[in-house]
Amino acid sequence: MRYVFLTGTNRGLGQAAAETFKDSKIISITRSSVEESENIHKAFSVDFSNADAMEKFIPEIFNSVEPDETDEVYLLNVAGIVDPVKSVSNISAEEMMKNYTVNVVAPTLLIQGFINRFKTFGGEKRIVTVTSGAARGPVEGWSIYCSSKAAVNMIHSVLDKENISQKNNIKSAVFYPGVIDTGMQETIRASDINEFPDLGRFKEYKENKVLRRAEEVAAALHTVVTLDDFGSEASYDVKDYV
Repeated sequence: MRYVFLTGTNRGLGQAAAETFKDSKIISITRSSVEESENIHKAFSVDFSNADAMEKFIPEIFNSVEPDETDEVYLLNVAGIVDPVKSVSNISAEEMMKNYTVNVVAPTLLIQGFINRFKTFGGEKRIVTVTSGAARGPVEGWSIYCSSKAAVNMIHSVLDKENISQKNNIKSAVFYPGVIDTGMQETIRASDINEFPDLGRFKEYKENKVLRRAEEVAAALHTVVTLDDFGSEASYDVKDYV
């Protein structure tokens, strides 16, 4: 049996992934509530922007299953936000902290909880965090989003080293999903062009049908995380699996 701890199952890529991984027991972790169903084994709701609440609640999430040594346990960090889409000179401290908490602190706390809960578990253990091409270079108006995704990439780079030195027996990587036709793209297209000069390009993505369907990306994510040699690469890109 495969247990998949999956964030963001209420919409977008996370929701599509929940359907794609229906061959597994999915433990949903979202900010808004999701009902347990045929493909949602257990559902937990917690505010990803509240680090204290996350830290206290995470042990309950990972203690909710008791896999045996023939099982597999995966953590898929999918949830994230793009806001604030603003120039550096206009961002408030509150906006910065919310983005960093949701995009960096929350997935890191989940990784920590996963490691500590399954430290002695002898079965297959895998972690994937969805990153962004924005982590690789600057985009005007996205200073916080770019830097938060770059931070996630570095956390995984450090995690790879620690998994070896601490003998955690965990395979981990980041996943680049490309541009997806989800609510995040709607948020981007609603941005102020004075704050986000690339607005026209993202509107063209939609008009020219460049955006990939969430289901297509979720299928690629499934392919990646179930590869026999998963973890042999530090990162995987959707374009190589569609």
